[in-house]
Amino acid sequence: MFAGRKDRLWIIGGLLAAALLLAAGWFLLVSPEMDGADRLRGEAETSEVQMATLRSKLADLRRENDDLPRYRAGLETARQALPTTADSERFLRQLQRAGEAAGAFVQGVNVGDPVQIEVSGTAMHSLPVAVTVTGGAAELEAFLEELQEEQPRAVLVTSLTAEAGDGGTFADGLSAVVNLKIFVAPQSGDAAPAEGTAAQGS
Repeated sequence: MFAGRKDRLWIIGGLLAAALLLAAGWFLLVSPEMDGADRLRGEAETSEVQMATLRSKLADLRRENDDLPRYRAGLETARQALPTTADSERFLRQLQRAGEAAGAFVQGVNVGDPVQIEVSGTAMHSLPVAVTVTGGAAELEAFLEELQEEQPRAVLVTSLTAEAGDGGTFADGLSAVVNLKIFVAPQSGDAAPAEGTAAQGS
């Protein structure tokens, strides 16, 4: 009887030892490995998300690079409208071309002294310009349209005064003085635009 009881105790003890070994193996070996595998899967998923984000950004950059010529053309157009220097001589030529296109005659241009202004936190300069132009009413209207819509320089017409031409009647044409402002946006560190000049149309 004793022998059978001892055998059972040994069996029970062996089972308990095996269970302890299994538990120890689980906590010491299997569980850390599973935690490591979960961590690696999480890192892999995070890497995939990051790669997808990078691929999307790369595609956006490639599209923007393809649009670079359009951006440069837009910048050039904007810079013509708002140059970094007064460039009065070029503006005079633009006014003369506008007059020719409208069938009017630009007799003279007077550019005043620059005045510093601030637009949306950006320091700029405005220059008053007086343009003397002659022609019929339709030609003067076309000239104003050319001035504001066609020629590249941004202008702000502030006033217009007109009187009868040399014949003394409006049928003989009009002589008008168009007062306007042009604007200059100097680059950082640039000096103010040159003082006003007077020029005569050819």
